[in-house]
Amino acid sequence: MGCLYLAGHTSRLLKALLGTSILFLLAHFIFQICLYTLPILDQLLGPSCDPKPSPAPLSPSPTRLDLSDIPNSVRLVAPDVGILLASSLCLCLCRRLVPKAGPAARGRRPESVDPLERVRADPGTVSTIPPAMSCRAPARIPGARRPVPRPLPGDGRLGHRGLAWMGITLPSASSSVYYLLFVGLCTWWACHLPTSRLAFDTLCFLVGIYAGGHLLCLYAYQTPFVQGVFPPPTIWARLFGFKDVVLYRNCSQPNALVLNTGHPWPVYVNPGILLLLYYTVATLVKLHRLDPPARCPARELVELESWPKDTDGPMLSPSTGKPGSGAENCTVHVMGNSPQPGRRRPAERLPLHALGHVILNQSYVCALIAMMVWSITYHSWLTFVLLLWACLIWTVRSRHHFAMLCSPFLLLYGIALCSLQYVWGMDLAPELPTRVGFMSLEQLGLVHPKYPCLDLGAKLLLTLTFWLLLRQFVKEKLLTRRCPATPLLEVTVSDTEPSRQRDVLKALGVLVRDFYAKYWICVCAGMFIVVSFAGRLVVYKIVYMFLFLLCLTLFQVYYSLWRKVLKGFWWLVVAYTMLVLIAVYTYQFEDFPMYWRNLTGLTDEQLGDLGLEQFSVSELFSSTLIPGFFLLACILQLHYFHRPFMHITDLEHIPAATIRLLRDAAAAENAVTGDSDTASQAPTKWGLVLERLIVLGWTFSDTLTRAQVFVGRLLELHILKLVALYTVWVALQEVSLMNFLLVLLWAFAMPYCRFRHMASCLSTVWTCIIIVCKMLYQLKIVDPSEYSSNCTQPQLNGTNLNPEELGNSTLYRGPVDPANWFGIRKGYPNLGYIQNHLLVLLLLVFEAVVYRRQEYYRKQHQLVAPVTETIFEDISREHLDHGLGSCAKYFLNYFYYKFGLEICFLMTVNVIGQRMNFMVILHGCWLVVILTRRRRAAIARLWPKYCLFLVVFLLYQYLLCVGMPPALCVDYPWRWTRALPFNSALIKWLYLPDFFVAPKSTNLISEYPHPPHPQPTTNPWQPPAERTEEWLRAAGENTDRLDLARDPHNPTPNFIHCRSYLDMVKVVVFRYLFWFVLVVVFITGATRISLFGLGYLLACFYLLLFGTAMLRKPARARLVLWDCLILYNITVIISKNMLSLLSCVFVQQMQSNFCWVIQLFSLVCTVKGYYDPKEMGKDQDCSLPVEEAGIIWDSICFFFLLLQRRVFLSYYYLHVMLDLQASALQASRGVALFKASTLKSMHSHRQAEKKSLAQLKRQMERIRAKQEKYHQERASGSRQPCRDHPPRAVPPVGHRPCRDTRCRGTSRAVTPRAAPAVLHSGEYFLFESDSEEEEEAAVPEEPQPGRQSAFQVSMARRKRRRKAPVGGPQDRSSGRGARGNVVQRVLNTLRFLWVLCRAMVDGLTQWLDACTREHADMSTVLRLERYVLTRRLATGEDMHRGVLDELYLVGEQGAHPCPRAIPSGHQGAAPRPVGCPLPTGSQEQVTILESQEDVAGSQELLALPQNRSRTASELLLSRRLYFPELEESERFYRSHNRVLKLLLAGYRCVAAHSELLCYFIIILNNMVTASVISLFLPILVFLWAMLSIPRPSKRFWMTAIIFTEVMVVVKYLFQFGFFPWNGYTMLVRNEGKPFFPPRILGLEKTDRYIKYDLIQLLALFFHRSLLLSYGLWDHE
Repeated sequence: MGCLYLAGHTSRLLKALLGTSILFLLAHFIFQICLYTLPILDQLLGPSCDPKPSPAPLSPSPTRLDLSDIPNSVRLVAPDVGILLASSLCLCLCRRLVPKAGPAARGRRPESVDPLERVRADPGTVSTIPPAMSCRAPARIPGARRPVPRPLPGDGRLGHRGLAWMGITLPSASSSVYYLLFVGLCTWWACHLPTSRLAFDTLCFLVGIYAGGHLLCLYAYQTPFVQGVFPPPTIWARLFGFKDVVLYRNCSQPNALVLNTGHPWPVYVNPGILLLLYYTVATLVKLHRLDPPARCPARELVELESWPKDTDGPMLSPSTGKPGSGAENCTVHVMGNSPQPGRRRPAERLPLHALGHVILNQSYVCALIAMMVWSITYHSWLTFVLLLWACLIWTVRSRHHFAMLCSPFLLLYGIALCSLQYVWGMDLAPELPTRVGFMSLEQLGLVHPKYPCLDLGAKLLLTLTFWLLLRQFVKEKLLTRRCPATPLLEVTVSDTEPSRQRDVLKALGVLVRDFYAKYWICVCAGMFIVVSFAGRLVVYKIVYMFLFLLCLTLFQVYYSLWRKVLKGFWWLVVAYTMLVLIAVYTYQFEDFPMYWRNLTGLTDEQLGDLGLEQFSVSELFSSTLIPGFFLLACILQLHYFHRPFMHITDLEHIPAATIRLLRDAAAAENAVTGDSDTASQAPTKWGLVLERLIVLGWTFSDTLTRAQVFVGRLLELHILKLVALYTVWVALQEVSLMNFLLVLLWAFAMPYCRFRHMASCLSTVWTCIIIVCKMLYQLKIVDPSEYSSNCTQPQLNGTNLNPEELGNSTLYRGPVDPANWFGIRKGYPNLGYIQNHLLVLLLLVFEAVVYRRQEYYRKQHQLVAPVTETIFEDISREHLDHGLGSCAKYFLNYFYYKFGLEICFLMTVNVIGQRMNFMVILHGCWLVVILTRRRRAAIARLWPKYCLFLVVFLLYQYLLCVGMPPALCVDYPWRWTRALPFNSALIKWLYLPDFFVAPKSTNLISEYPHPPHPQPTTNPWQPPAERTEEWLRAAGENTDRLDLARDPHNPTPNFIHCRSYLDMVKVVVFRYLFWFVLVVVFITGATRISLFGLGYLLACFYLLLFGTAMLRKPARARLVLWDCLILYNITVIISKNMLSLLSCVFVQQMQSNFCWVIQLFSLVCTVKGYYDPKEMGKDQDCSLPVEEAGIIWDSICFFFLLLQRRVFLSYYYLHVMLDLQASALQASRGVALFKASTLKSMHSHRQAEKKSLAQLKRQMERIRAKQEKYHQERASGSRQPCRDHPPRAVPPVGHRPCRDTRCRGTSRAVTPRAAPAVLHSGEYFLFESDSEEEEEAAVPEEPQPGRQSAFQVSMARRKRRRKAPVGGPQDRSSGRGARGNVVQRVLNTLRFLWVLCRAMVDGLTQWLDACTREHADMSTVLRLERYVLTRRLATGEDMHRGVLDELYLVGEQGAHPCPRAIPSGHQGAAPRPVGCPLPTGSQEQVTILESQEDVAGSQELLALPQNRSRTASELLLSRRLYFPELEESERFYRSHNRVLKLLLAGYRCVAAHSELLCYFIIILNNMVTASVISLFLPILVFLWAMLSIPRPSKRFWMTAIIFTEVMVVVKYLFQFGFFPWNGYTMLVRNEGKPFFPPRILGLEKTDRYIKYDLIQLLALFFHRSLLLSYGLWDHE
């Protein structure tokens, strides 16, 4: 504006600044010249530093500059130079810009000038102002070149903040004006008093003048003269807040700037905030001058825009005009679709406005919270009034109304507190009093803080809630009564966007409200724990915990009563917390400890146990803040969340399930959008974001709901087990008499379900008692030293304890507290000592919450609890074979029902392995007794007795851990005398109580979750008569029938021919698990060099040899042998446990005298604590086999043996057994097929030789004819040369005529003239074959295109995709344009590499399939025939030689165009007719046999059917019957992905050449472990196997298998350490010597003696299984 009006104030200011700066610079220059040219002037002026300040520095005279101090001299002159440059630059720019505007700009001047000046210049233009500008909100003038400047939305608020900041930064008399003005303005605003533009402008103007004067005073005080008049320590300087920031004490450098750094930081911040305030006020005044004045009547509207339409109505100021003029007092909201700035801003700020409206409506809550925070943060009698006041309002029923009535007094009291703090915040500490009568002002909170601005700022923020409360009170009670009768007119246009936002915000608000209503009680429960255990335990905190425990107990035991008393409970907690807070608060004052001692008669220690003690400042803050927040949490729960919480926890009146609130909001939004006129408009960005958020909210809500249902069901099934397990674990960690009741309850509750609810209730009550007793025992008044026992140590001959053990015994190492035996002791930290039982209690409550939540959910959705109590209710036995997912869900539902017995056995073995002492021998005996029953029905009759034994045995062992009370000072009998052979190790192994070696109680946890405690509905021992029909239909039968093979109907589908991935898993489990179990048995025996391991190896080798025959036997025969192996395994486990007495207790004696026993049975103690392993390891000749100890592998073997036993008893195994029986009938079928293939190959070679011989004869005849013709032509040619026909070019030697069309075309293109004449020397041309005649005689064949590779197929596919039109010409052009892009090239390269990798995988798969084509055809034929045989075996039909004839067609039936195979005995070969294609992909192209000897085969049943002389490929071509099951299996294998196809192709390739794999492993084993004993097999491979044609016989493979097994047994026997050459000394002496005899023979003791032998054995048996499956095992 100054650039356009150089005649105004801006121009005059710039000119004045320019002139003043020039004058000052000239004065400086002249003064310095005179000073340095006239020395007398320097003498007249006197010294530069005078201790008595004179008014000279204040005069506008230049300053004496010191040329030796250049920086300070520049600092003094630089401001004048800067002002000169800035003013001159601004003047020059303005003068340059004004002429450029020209007349056109001056013609537009009325549109651009200040509207206020335009109104003053032309009063007639007032009528042209739009109606929107006739009130407060200015609008944009149509046709204006730029919008008129308007005040910022927060300019008034910024000014208010500036007043507050300036008032409290440095409290003083001069700053108190800002403080009082801020308080007055806030109070004015809170009272809804009328405002006017003139008053606001006047106030800003006055504040600006005062702030400017204040700033000048602060600046002037930095001069030495003013500081001399009002020194800083004087009262006037401190009263007005003048601080000496600049010091003048350095006379040697008078121009140096020295700052006083001894003041606190508010002193330095104060001038900056004052300058900011001045700038803000000046800007406000300028903006208000630019804003046109509102042409409204005297009656004004107060803050109508900020209130939503659903409030109590507009708040109008008291009017002085006529009532009828109210229609003109309106704010017209232009809510159209035009982009007006005044309309868009409220729409954007709607969420914040709504949030502010909610906060304002709940301002009384904020005020009460602020009162409590104020009183707790600032401890004094004055703030104690606020605490009492807040507690009184909280307890009143109509607290909202009462708080509103108290709002004026609260505000006055808060302002008074802030004002007092303001006075005591001034720098007037010596003048202000410290005591008033008998009371110290510090008790009133009247102290001078280090930084008063921080305390004042915090208190003003808390007072802000009082202003909000008063404003709400005035709005509700005063202004609504004075509202005029004339209605408020508001012009609006419908807009759907705020309604959408409002609906979504309401929905989110309901969600948040429900969330807090449901979970705020958890916050209160957490606060109970925090307030009880924060700091030292005292009586009032124990009362808190008692109330909390009482509430939890009622919730667990008596739910209906808990609901009735819950509200009274919260009132009791609130009242008690207020009492505690007041007591602790008042006890901190000076004389109150004396009052309490006199009133109660208690000592300070006893009062401290009550919780009454004086704290430091930090401790007091935490001691009062935690109860204060706890009180606030309880009040919020009581007043806001109690009623909705009671509604959602009512199990009697449950509402029906409703749709999610977000969906309701979305539906309402869609409805509004569909009905509104603006539905066809494009949604805004906020609308799109909102819709996307709603969709995401739907998805998240559905996922969260499903997850909650699943987790709820899972917890319902298993929360009881978790509670029982953790409760017993806590009792075992803290062994005591009080915890014995918990063990007793849950020991009987788990196997006997009728006691479970009682156990939960009694455990809750008893745990609460334990917690209260533990907390009471932590008080200081409880002194265990007063009643502890001091036991006298016995004589050395009166006990078998040595002196060191005697000093560590519980009886003699210190005073014995009798309470420890009951489970109570002094512990710190308190929460760490009590947290275990507290977590038990919370788990018990959580159990009740889970059960009631599930009950509520089912009633709400009208569901019935499932009978079987499963996780997935829709999964039953019918879904077991539907896929992997259904199978996994079924086993999640009924796994324990199916395998509960096996799990019990495994847990028993785990208990034995974990403990290895005398007590678990009883478990082993029970295990043997149960296993010998064999049948599940017999075990079920014994099972209740076993459960009762486990319960009683667990309680007995826990009592052993508790032992006798040590306070009796009586030791156990086995410690009375040295004559008894009881040492500490033996006592520990016998698990006897002892004061020195207490039994390890945590070992009992392995016995507690012992699965003889099954769930009631999954009890595998429930009699069949008691099982309901629904249970049997859902889970299926769980019997161990041994006559499954006699049942003609097998309810399970056949999985041998895999049709899904589930079938593949079944094949692995039911067919190949047996061999894997044998591998585990082998590893179990081989990893432990002992007599027991040798038994494992022998059993494994026997089953490997005769296991296939055993698998084909009936179930009874199979189980007899298998049960013997299981019993041997259990016998080994029990024997190792009994031998642990020798390895743990008498290990020193065994190591000294019976080392061979240790080495024979591999004895070593696996339980720590019996002896020091370092001491026992010193004897190298008899070292303990630490790595070979334990029963880990025995347990793993036991698990797999039990699993295989269940496989044998399954209906699924019948399919495997029938398949094995059918394979036995095909033992030599593969030999016949291979022989037919071999004969066909031989016949084809013979035919090829005959054809070659005939062709050779024809060529010889042709050569002879040509020779005769040549001689004739030569004889005649010598007489008459032929000129018409040139000589024919003879090809060079070795040239063969090309039969290819391209080659022939090339040869014919050579003209005779181009070829030189060929001399017929040697007459080699006679041997040239007539290719043209052969081509004419040959049968014409159509050229067939070569087969494309996988890479070519992939690239062709990719080219077709590129050629297909996708996006039109624009996409193609963009694609062409992107080819040059580097990123696109990289992507294309990656795509090409991906295609190349896929093509390589496909090509490799095809190549492997081509290599194994013959084996694949033979496997397909065998599988087809085996399927037919299996079906006949399953139905029990008779077997004869013609069973498989129906599979294939004979040649006469016309199914195949080729003739059938001629029976043996027919001589000669019938030619193949033209048009009968041979089977592709196989070399077996001839089906005619020459002699009877070609069809020799096996003498087994079904080995020679009627038309069995054909090869596998020909049989497949003549196949007649097709089975849907096999076709589905083929489709399944074709649907595999590339990787799986490649793996299967690789497996088929290995299977087709498995003998080569065996040869390689045998030779590799000999190379790695070269010895005499391993040299025999490679010799057999080279001299027998590789010389056998076509393959080695069955005898060779059996020899290799038996020799490998014998070699393993021999190596195993020589691994024992009692052989002389296996001693430590001998091994160290011969280490690295190749001629060590055991090393040459292969009998050396090594760690890897058997690894490659196991691999070799597996390879041999793998090859044997393949020969059996291919029918190549038997050659006869």
